[in-house]
Amino acid sequence: MISLPALHLLPTSLRLFLTAFLLAAAFGFVHGLLFVEHTTRLSTDGIAERYRGTEAMGLDPATLPPEREIQYEKSEAEILNITHAHIITLSLLFLAVGGIFALSTGLPSWLRGFVLVEPFFSIALTFGGMWLVRFSHPAWSALMAVSGLAMTFSFFLMTGWSIWSMWRRR
Repeated sequence: MISLPALHLLPTSLRLFLTAFLLAAAFGFVHGLLFVEHTTRLSTDGIAERYRGTEAMGLDPATLPPEREIQYEKSEAEILNITHAHIITLSLLFLAVGGIFALSTGLPSWLRGFVLVEPFFSIALTFGGMWLVRFSHPAWSALMAVSGLAMTFSFFLMTGWSIWSMWRRR
């Protein structure tokens, strides 16, 4: 069996490289969250409105506050485009971040295993939920919210724990 080195045993230059990657990925992830906040107001009603459209949610666009954008229902082609791009990029992001996190130390192996796998389930639920919100019922926005929160929690836990594990004093 091959044994990989723990993060704190890696050469300083490699730890700097991995830390820079994790920080850049976190910067990008935060910007994704800002986009989600801007387009959904971080609410289940906002998520449903984002994919079903403002008028489909029973709102009159003429009565919206000036700072609130009108949302138009997403077509099947738009959702296909969003889904395929996000599933591929998020899977690769979690492969890289999870690969680094797998070399961390100090967490029980069951927790590390759970956090490594959880984002891939959340990706499927979040983007499957998008289809359900648009073409089935707005209540599926709760599934998107919960799975999105779980994915975000996993990302920041893996990123923060990996950096801490690389640089903590022993």
